Amino acid sequence: MKKKKNPFYKIIFCFLLLLFLISTFPFVNYSNRNYEKLNHIEELYDLILNNYQHTISEDSLIKFLRDGLLNHLDPFTQYISKEELIRVNEDFAGDFYGIGVQFTIIRDTVMVIKVIDNGPSDRANVLPGDRIIAVDSANFTGKEIDNSYVMSTLRGKKGGKVELKVLRKNKEFIKTLYRDAIPLNSLETSYLIDKNIGYLKLEKFSSTTYYELKKAISDLKEKGAKKLILDLRDNPGGYLQQAVDVTNEFLDGNLEIVSTEGDSRKRKTYYSNNKGLFKTGDLVVLINENSASASEILAGAIQDHDRGYIIGNKSFGKGLVGEQIQLRDGGAIRITVSKYYTPSGRCIQKPYRLSDKTVPKGEFKTKGGRIVFSEGGITPDYLVSIDTMSNFESNFWNKNYNFLYEKAFDFADKNRLKLHANYMTFLDESRTIIWSQIKDLYSDDLNKEEILKFKDNFITLFERMILSQIFSTENLIYYYNKDDEYLKKALEILLI
Repeated sequence: MKKKKNPFYKIIFCFLLLLFLISTFPFVNYSNRNYEKLNHIEELYDLILNNYQHTISEDSLIKFLRDGLLNHLDPFTQYISKEELIRVNEDFAGDFYGIGVQFTIIRDTVMVIKVIDNGPSDRANVLPGDRIIAVDSANFTGKEIDNSYVMSTLRGKKGGKVELKVLRKNKEFIKTLYRDAIPLNSLETSYLIDKNIGYLKLEKFSSTTYYELKKAISDLKEKGAKKLILDLRDNPGGYLQQAVDVTNEFLDGNLEIVSTEGDSRKRKTYYSNNKGLFKTGDLVVLINENSASASEILAGAIQDHDRGYIIGNKSFGKGLVGEQIQLRDGGAIRITVSKYYTPSGRCIQKPYRLSDKTVPKGEFKTKGGRIVFSEGGITPDYLVSIDTMSNFESNFWNKNYNFLYEKAFDFADKNRLKLHANYMTFLDESRTIIWSQIKDLYSDDLNKEEILKFKDNFITLFERMILSQIFSTENLIYYYNKDDEYLKKALEILLI
């Protein structure tokens, strides 16, 4: 007969095991201390919720607490709601499911500006200039219609049915479409700008950027490109790994591209692998004050290794690495976890508030011994001075922007065929009409004299508004580039 085990020994064993676990994992006590401090916040929460003079909903109070917490951190650490997260993820995923149109809202009506080739709208014969007046039998006009509402309505699941009622030259049509993948290319355009000089413009660093750029470089080389201009102006950045992969295309092997480090993150260094497609050949990178983050990683590495020339204006100065972490409410927090450093050791993060003294400044040296500076942003090798608007021009244009945009749309909508046939000739012939749209916005004689001084500038801006309603992004950039001062400087250097 088996002898029964004494339950007392089991209790002693479990108790000793618990003591061992507590002594081995001191963070348990640390966590408890945190919870004790959080009780203070919970106490304040309950007191305000139940006693404040005005009723505050729990959702509002949570928002106040969250915003108050994040407002004391850097401006790039932020909460993203569940609804916002869908759009954020789409922007950097490389595609989304929709109907394939670019639109604008004029006089409370959704106007189709462009139709994506072979997309759902193109297949259903939706045309530029069509007015979308109803979606799935529901009215789609009025003051409540804004960009966010339009996108949330027209985007959705793959294969989802969408019925549009469109107005075209006073006739109504019903169009049945099925949502499909709509590409969000980060490479806006690439072409030969000279017989052996290729030009590429990157809008952002999304999940498909590396593959888009690699294909574009290969195509340009086949066409005879031996030199490249990489345009990163107004590129706000994106994924760190994409910045590393793109930069790798221009560097020899085993060269540092960027390193990251933070108090809660160990130093991590990224190197080139010698598999790039354009490791030799003259290179120019264009940046401006809106080039940030991943754009600055690329520009900094190219500059530090003396691989090419940086042309333009000092970049934005965002040298912080953010991680996006999913939250239980369906939203996410994008939190800064470390800073990034260029190969020479520069942290290009500019101070984000007066009290921020964490950004080291000083002189650094490139691989070839040139002195470069860490003072917030990447300072180009060649600065480009561009004409800026006078106060009068800026005030006039900003004050009348919406009115002029509507006029530009109306002009483009009325003359689509003529503009497509020969826009240069037609715009030249229409200067008097265009000027009449602008000059009569000021009635007093003093301002009429002042506005006359800037006639050519205003006509050029208005023409660009018109062409933005007609041209594809690729063709619009090609048009802008013809008289671009940055490109003139780049070509001057590359053609020497």
